[in-house]
Amino acid sequence: MTTTPASLPTGMHRLLYRSAVMMALLYFLSFAVRLSNFDGVFTDFGIFPISTDSFYHLRRIHLAVAHGLQVPDVDYYVNFPHGARVNWPFGFDWLYAFVAQTTYTLFHGAGRPDEGWTTAVACWLTPLLGAFTPCLGYVIATRLGGVWAGVTAGLILAWLPSLWVVCAIGYVDHHVFEPLCTGLYLWAMVREHPANRHGVVAGSALAIGLLCATILPLLVGLHALVTLGGWLLYRSKPAARQAHLRVSLWAWLTLLVGLAPFAATRIAEPHGVNPALTTAWLTGWLAAGATLAALGWTTGGKGRSQSRHWQSGWFLAWVGLGIGVLPRAELGEVWYFVQYGVQHIGAADPWLATIFESQPLFRLSFTDITNNYTGFLWLLPLAWVAVAWEAWQKSRPDAVPHWMLWFISMLTTGLALLQLKFSGLFAVPFAVVIALALVRLPDWLARWSQHQTRLWVILPAVLFAGMLAPTLSFTIRAPTYVVSPTGAFVDAEPTLRWLATHTPATSPQGDQAHDYAVLCDWTPGHWVIGIAGRPTVASPLGHTQPLRLGIRDGAAMLAFPPEASFQLMEARRVRYVLITPLLPKATVYNALWDPVTGTSPPWEDWNEQMKASLYARLVADEGIPRGDAALTQLRLVYESDFETDYPLFKQPHAAAKVFERVPGALITGQTTPGARVQISTRIRTYFQREFDYLDEVVADAEGRFARRVPYAQQKSPLTTLSALAPYRIVTPEGVFAAVATEADITQGRTLRLTQVSEARAGD
Repeated sequence: MTTTPASLPTGMHRLLYRSAVMMALLYFLSFAVRLSNFDGVFTDFGIFPISTDSFYHLRRIHLAVAHGLQVPDVDYYVNFPHGARVNWPFGFDWLYAFVAQTTYTLFHGAGRPDEGWTTAVACWLTPLLGAFTPCLGYVIATRLGGVWAGVTAGLILAWLPSLWVVCAIGYVDHHVFEPLCTGLYLWAMVREHPANRHGVVAGSALAIGLLCATILPLLVGLHALVTLGGWLLYRSKPAARQAHLRVSLWAWLTLLVGLAPFAATRIAEPHGVNPALTTAWLTGWLAAGATLAALGWTTGGKGRSQSRHWQSGWFLAWVGLGIGVLPRAELGEVWYFVQYGVQHIGAADPWLATIFESQPLFRLSFTDITNNYTGFLWLLPLAWVAVAWEAWQKSRPDAVPHWMLWFISMLTTGLALLQLKFSGLFAVPFAVVIALALVRLPDWLARWSQHQTRLWVILPAVLFAGMLAPTLSFTIRAPTYVVSPTGAFVDAEPTLRWLATHTPATSPQGDQAHDYAVLCDWTPGHWVIGIAGRPTVASPLGHTQPLRLGIRDGAAMLAFPPEASFQLMEARRVRYVLITPLLPKATVYNALWDPVTGTSPPWEDWNEQMKASLYARLVADEGIPRGDAALTQLRLVYESDFETDYPLFKQPHAAAKVFERVPGALITGQTTPGARVQISTRIRTYFQREFDYLDEVVADAEGRFARRVPYAQQKSPLTTLSALAPYRIVTPEGVFAAVATEADITQGRTLRLTQVSEARAGD
């Protein structure tokens, strides 16, 4: 804004023009905003990270702490029993594990921190890191537009919900590094006279981002475009063009040297280098070669002679890096990753489309967009015009930073419109562009009206307050929640705890013969891994083929009829089935996915098909066989003591249920050939709810019948349900009774039948 320093009170003047003070104030404000859900993370009954991915990151962090900071890159828990490479960058988990170990050593001396210490440190570390991003926005905007622009950009970034949500306390996820590294990169590169040290900082931001976050390979492509843009914008200034290319080359080579050990060896990823890392390194190497060639081409005459030795050294370094890394790179995986990346940016991955961060921005309502991105989002096109006009008015070299910022803002906004997950790239340039436009508004109004007055300053102040007010209200009124705003975790948490304490332990790696899987909808898969500590058939990772097959098989077990489901359970070594509310149509879509075509055929009658599914039988019928032989080896072992609504069902049911696959005790006998034999008993749950277990079997041509039963008449420490009375077997020859112990059920023993008198049978 056009307020002059002389017009400000002396104390305010000193405050605003001391960057360290302003950044400290912005940091503490940002940190305070990011603590808004503190009570939902640090509760009286435990520490609960936010979202689902946080729980899986914590598994990797805990394993790294326990194994000398080695982050596992293959995990059997996410795709049991085959396992899969985890394509999340290892740097985030390694850093959090390192900080947890270091702080524990500082406060407690030698030894390994327990899970509580590590979880607490991880939950605090995200807001401590994330609060630096508004400070970077402040220094960038201050350099380009003055102190008021810096304050404006810093405040927008401090309150921007799409930014602070991923930097909030308890959010143990790599998204915190996306705006942080983007802001650090912009600080280094978007300036009038960048020095070589700024290139090193930019390259370091690229390297850190690639090691810690999933979408920051895009920043490598962005830097290539910035390099090209500077080469074009400085075309009338050869010296400035060479300086720009030299700074860019420093950035490239800092990136390449920093990542070379990880891209060329398996020191961090024993089972194969992450294809995103290899692709980014290869792109950076090619771009560095092009930058080096352009630098040599633009140097002429005396300058060429003086810089020949310098360029030869850079060329040898570039060639050496290529010789050291390229022969070890898996170029086939690079090509596959490029194809997948282009497809994934252009349209949300159909497997991940149900996740909020994969939605297009404008799929949200007007109110949600305004709350999450501030009302300034609707003024962004005008801000672009204003920044472009400001750049046009300057001489070409002085306008380069504005043009670069303008271009980066437009490009990252386009990505954010496609998927919300790209908000980390979008936030900092968005805030700085808005700030630069807002502070110039009084000058434009004065020129347009031909009237100079300090009253023009009021309008941008009012506009700033009005555009930010819905966001502030949204943030301040946001309710405290545990893990997820929908309450889904709160519903499932007691059941997850029960799984952790009442089911046989599995090995930490999940690669032993006695290990087994828990079948559940793939969306809470990380909760099962993180809270229950048990392997799953499918988890929310889902990027690579093995993980996709796990999602397909997991969905098929729930969507298909029991007989088909049990065949898949046997192959996947499923022992427990966790039932929670799911999206039926999405489950059917996943179940029908064809790995050859990469698509799912239409299933128009999915609603009717789901009614006959294993999922429906377990939700509504407690898995009671009623003549279905597949269900005779599945028993309900736990259910929530409260109910919730389920899609597809008219009445509410237990918020979560756990079923166990058991061999089942065998009931055999002889009766009239072709006769129907009825088997029944009464089951009581831990919460005193009762239901009838009913089954029937048809005797064969010789009159023999055999049927498995899954419930014992004694309550096991591993179950919360038991049969109240002996099994009642009704045949044409009379009524018989059988009693099963827990050992009979788990070892598949044959039960002894005792005939019951008519009077007793009538009772």
